Amino acid sequence: MAENVGVIGGGLMGSGIAYTVVLKSAASVVIVEPTEALLSGCRARIAKLFDGGIKRGVLTEAQAAPLRERIRYATDFAALSQAYIVIEAVTEDLGVKQKVFEQLDRLCAPGAILASNTSGISITQIATAARHPERVVGTHFFNPVPVMKLVELVRGDKSSDEAIATARRFCEGLEKEVVVSRDRPGFITTRIGQAYICEALRCLEEGVGTIEDIDKGIQLAYNFPMGPFRLADLVGLDTELHIMEALTQELGSRFDPGPILRKMVQEKHLGRKTGRGFFDYSEAKKG
Repeated sequence: MAENVGVIGGGLMGSGIAYTVVLKSAASVVIVEPTEALLSGCRARIAKLFDGGIKRGVLTEAQAAPLRERIRYATDFAALSQAYIVIEAVTEDLGVKQKVFEQLDRLCAPGAILASNTSGISITQIATAARHPERVVGTHFFNPVPVMKLVELVRGDKSSDEAIATARRFCEGLEKEVVVSRDRPGFITTRIGQAYICEALRCLEEGVGTIEDIDKGIQLAYNFPMGPFRLADLVGLDTELHIMEALTQELGSRFDPGPILRKMVQEKHLGRKTGRGFFDYSEAKKG
């Protein structure tokens, strides 16, 4: 059954979610951004995802053409009135997310599931902006969305069993594996993942090893696809700093990011997106 899916925010994660929905399901997608300029950037990201899929042989141009048509773009939340699930993928700021959910709760169909792609902000707190918090859940996708198999489904204190079940069916319909987390600081994956990166930072600060040796050692010893510093560069060092500071407030000093990460963020060396983080990506960024 073809259904409508809404995505709020067409950045890296929102674009990846929208592309994955049309690639893996019969649903149509509406992406909402507040301005046409932001939508223009979203269109470019979506086009790049389709081009990459064609290049890798995931689909042909003939197959891609009708999929592209199933993605619509809008600047008005009213375009989401027919969506059965809406996924918010805006900046990691509680106040911003609450404003989004207040509007979604007002404008979306009564039975629609309202989901946040947050990697660590409390779903229960986000849901306080909605008159019907029972339909608010967390659907934490991972970057790059078309490739990563996991979605972390987060149950807020008032999330209903029906909302969780619907969100699970949606994610599994995208051929994702699902784990369910209670709504606690950092959920499962962010909490453990940040502890891993924090300990790597402490090893670096103490001179236990170089960036290269720490990264290579952990990658090869545990058969990880990348080491902690390349992972941090991929996520974005400003995002890492924000998450660690939030976890420090909630869970204590073991999540303190330390001086090296703070200095890098101050100097705008944010990882892959700026061309430089713990590693140099300037040539790749040019390409």
